Amino acid sequence: MKKTVQKKETRRVRYTRIALRESLLSQLEIKPISKITVSQVCEQADVNRSTFYLYYKDVYDLYDQIQQELYDEIYDLLSKDIDIVPGITLLRRIYELIYQNRDLARVVFGKYGDKEFMKKISNIYRDQAIKDWKKESGIADEGTLSFLYTFFTYTNLGMIEHWILNDFNETPEQLAQLTSKLLANGTASLLPKI
Repeated sequence: MKKTVQKKETRRVRYTRIALRESLLSQLEIKPISKITVSQVCEQADVNRSTFYLYYKDVYDLYDQIQQELYDEIYDLLSKDIDIVPGITLLRRIYELIYQNRDLARVVFGKYGDKEFMKKISNIYRDQAIKDWKKESGIADEGTLSFLYTFFTYTNLGMIEHWILNDFNETPEQLAQLTSKLLANGTASLLPKI
């Protein structure tokens, strides 16, 4: 995926973009994007419509750009550190990034969330991970490796969703430690053997 190029922004432009972002995300917590207008976003952000159109075509474009920025940051983190089992350091960095973008995370995992965006994030390093795992593990069956990737990815997404829906009760470090333990050892790391 092509990464967006960021131009140097003035303080005023940055403030305007932040206000528009916050306005859209707060509205996405209570209604779907199809029910949100540019006028509503601008009114809540206290920004003129003409100013909005300097930066975005419509509310979908604004939302896409917000998601793309987060995607790019996660992509940068994940593309540097592929391992058989994601380490605590990488998980903590991902969780810190999500925590810094709590407003977007609440929307993505909320009632009106964008499941396609989650799928896009979960597939960032799928092919490379499967290729590396095949070499490292000796498992030749790509179907098995695909299930393994799905297990790791959706276990992690489930942990993130639970964390977000419980209003970020744990720190990114605490969640990283728990997730790492579960990914490396499964439930046996926490439950006594039956």
